Amino acid sequence: MSVKSVLVVLALSLIVTGAAFSATRTRLHVTPTVVNPGARVTVTGNADGCPRGDTVTIISRAFSRAHTFAGLGAISARVRVHGAFAASGHVRANAKAGRYGITARCGGGNLGVIAYLRVR
Repeated sequence: MSVKSVLVVLALSLIVTGAAFSATRTRLHVTPTVVNPGARVTVTGNADGCPRGDTVTIISRAFSRAHTFAGLGAISARVRVHGAFAASGHVRANAKAGRYGITARCGGGNLGVIAYLRVR
């Protein structure tokens, strides 16, 4: 077996076993992570697999209900190159102190990631 064939087999085995790293893995991040009620937050992430131009819906019980999805507060973002997205929104002015999960969906499905926000 040639060196080239060995390298191809090794690369394929890394991909199949999930050991290969992709810079475009699905992820979700909120900034800041601790806020007062009514504060503005920014949610960034990567909607790996969602086409550029699609809309990501970012959902949390903490968000203002100016826009909603399934009865929960929501903000939306446009998918950019390589799946990147970013959006800002406000925490409800009457949000109770506690930890709130933030999820996101695109193309009719959940992205399968969660970020957390703490309201003081």
